[in-house]
Amino acid sequence: MLRSTILDRSRLLAVDPEYIEFDDQDLASEVPTRFSKMEIEGVRYGIKAIRGLQFRIGRIYCIDIRDASDQVIKIRLKSLYGVRRKLLEEKYSSIVSALFKYYFHDISRRYLRKFREGEQVELLGVRLNKHGVLFDEKVGWVNWNFLGTKRYWHYYTLYSEETPDNYKAFVFLEDWNAGVLIGVIETILKERGLG
Repeated sequence: MLRSTILDRSRLLAVDPEYIEFDDQDLASEVPTRFSKMEIEGVRYGIKAIRGLQFRIGRIYCIDIRDASDQVIKIRLKSLYGVRRKLLEEKYSSIVSALFKYYFHDISRRYLRKFREGEQVELLGVRLNKHGVLFDEKVGWVNWNFLGTKRYWHYYTLYSEETPDNYKAFVFLEDWNAGVLIGVIETILKERGLG
């Protein structure tokens, strides 16, 4: 059960290995939105600040799940002045973990299977093949041995270690499946003994 704010009604979120269902309707009598596992295609997640006049007064934990028809389930958990912050942070973490466990690790594995079979893979405009990575046409292909990665709390970057000023950033809250991209690239780097 989730409550977006203290004043919101409780809403049921079901994260099952076969489907996700969320009561995101305005009226409790309306049918909740439900996606089967096979329909789920994208995820974005992150934390937005709620700003007051001179400083931050709260945060919004955001999770968006997209299906193949571009319908989106939006989950928002808001904490003002630190009220329920720890509880909402725990719920946010457990929801994101469950989404990856039940749905997005499988998506990552599909990309990895294609890659291992010698196919070129494209994800978020990044092309991967057995020789290297193309994340920016200006930079060109970067050999796996010279691919640098950095993970920050709200974004992930790819860059060439030969020219580190040339990089591309992927923001978890804005870019669909940035978390999947991390999983695919980090797995490939580990398998090549580079990670």
